[in-house]
Amino acid sequence: MKGSTTTGIRERVIIDAVKAKYGNNMDLVDFEQNRTNIQTAKAVFSGPAIVFGGITSRYNIDTMLRKSFGEDDAQKILSLAWYLACEGDALVNSDVWLSYYENPAERPITSQEITKLLDSMNLDGIMTFYKLWLAGFEKSGDKILFDLTSISSYCQDIDMVNWGHNRDKEDLPQVNFALLCVRKTAMPLFAWPLEGSISDVKSLQNTLQFLHKLNYKPECLMMDRGFASMDNITYMFQDKHTFIQALRIDANWIRSAIDADRQTRLRPDSMIKAGGRTYYASTTKCQWVIAKIKKSKKAGASLAEEAFLHLGGGAKADVCDIKGCEEIISQYPCMVHVLFCQDLVGNQWDVFMEKLNNEYERLLANATAEPISELKKYFTIRKYKWPRKNNVNFNMEQIALHRNNYAGHICFITNDKTIAVASDALMEYSTRDYIEKDFDEMKNDLDMRRIRVHTDDRMKSRLLIQFIAEIYLREIRVRLNASDVCKKLTRKQISSHIKGIYKIKFTRKYKDVMPELSKTQREILEALGFNDSR
Repeated sequence: MKGSTTTGIRERVIIDAVKAKYGNNMDLVDFEQNRTNIQTAKAVFSGPAIVFGGITSRYNIDTMLRKSFGEDDAQKILSLAWYLACEGDALVNSDVWLSYYENPAERPITSQEITKLLDSMNLDGIMTFYKLWLAGFEKSGDKILFDLTSISSYCQDIDMVNWGHNRDKEDLPQVNFALLCVRKTAMPLFAWPLEGSISDVKSLQNTLQFLHKLNYKPECLMMDRGFASMDNITYMFQDKHTFIQALRIDANWIRSAIDADRQTRLRPDSMIKAGGRTYYASTTKCQWVIAKIKKSKKAGASLAEEAFLHLGGGAKADVCDIKGCEEIISQYPCMVHVLFCQDLVGNQWDVFMEKLNNEYERLLANATAEPISELKKYFTIRKYKWPRKNNVNFNMEQIALHRNNYAGHICFITNDKTIAVASDALMEYSTRDYIEKDFDEMKNDLDMRRIRVHTDDRMKSRLLIQFIAEIYLREIRVRLNASDVCKKLTRKQISSHIKGIYKIKFTRKYKDVMPELSKTQREILEALGFNDSR
């Protein structure tokens, strides 16, 4: 009974809309009295087509997909991306949604067709799309955020699935996903799967090489501490990238930068306030030097190419005064920004101590284990000749040094001339929460908490469809956030209002009719720039 009542109400809404448009004297079959006759009008839910179709045209996504995959596959990819952006459910459940809502394919897509589509989306097509998409952001005039996340998987057939640092704290193998996005809007630029055991540090150069082949160079890369290493920094300098890199405070070369301007940070005029916290800041001009360093060996000395930070940014000739420096190969001017915040001391200390304790338990459990390089100085290990447990202890002198001199510090290295002082670096870096929200949305709202495909190629194809769905969501979020009314709506509320927009399609000579929109629906469409949708 409930279903028939709902159907009756829907038909009454259609009839009222038709009469309002054409009056009572209609040359139509009255399907209220003659339901067995041929259908004259039907309700078609067109909200997603208005919104996603408008965004598709705005960014020429359909044109890019046609150039990459051909007309037929492009329509299917768009339809599935619309479904993901609207429902965030598994692709195999898309057929019911596609049968109710207008979509580029103009029909449901079966699970067999989806599998065939994912198999047909070859690497060349995927790279072609990314190349076309990135070309539109070559002069974005903004910082580009780069980060990694992990997606767990039960699949055994995907070569990239492996054990690694799982950011969701799940005891499962995983695939890592690298993502680039524009800082101001978090509009995604590039997404790519990486082998699950690859760490953040190792992923950067691989991703930048990908981008180079796609003829794209970010105007300024912004990265968190996970990517900080001397090799990565050297690579970015040599490849002429502009960047701002947050630094760990465990490495000796970073600690030397902290020590260098400690007296400056003790001055009252070094104080800055940001985000409800007080910081004491300093900036040091430096040179990133790549040189031949003399290495002593028993059989004699040899030269090895190394990179190091030369504090003070003095004349190039001064660098050769560094002990062991035989020949300067190249050097690059940069700045190191250091900020100290008393409020961060306790939190950083707790994280640091927990990391030490976890490493301590690992070393006790494995007699052959070695401490990771960044924590090595905090342990003393006595190894016995005969097999038995190692005598592992803490180096309390080094731990106390860390607590007294380095906890509570935030450090950045950059060659971006627009980030001239520490407060600029802090302000720029504080915007990185966009990419965290982007990953959270991709994993939780767009069905990516688990990998549901069973081959590497299908996974890459599935990620591209996900990527396109994220474009729609980002465009909606940014434009609706600029509206005082719409920015208060949740993602589910927005989706519900969009899905509720429908029109009545007629046979014969009559034009389609769109019933009156609700106030919220009108405000959403106006905020998105689709004022002529009717």
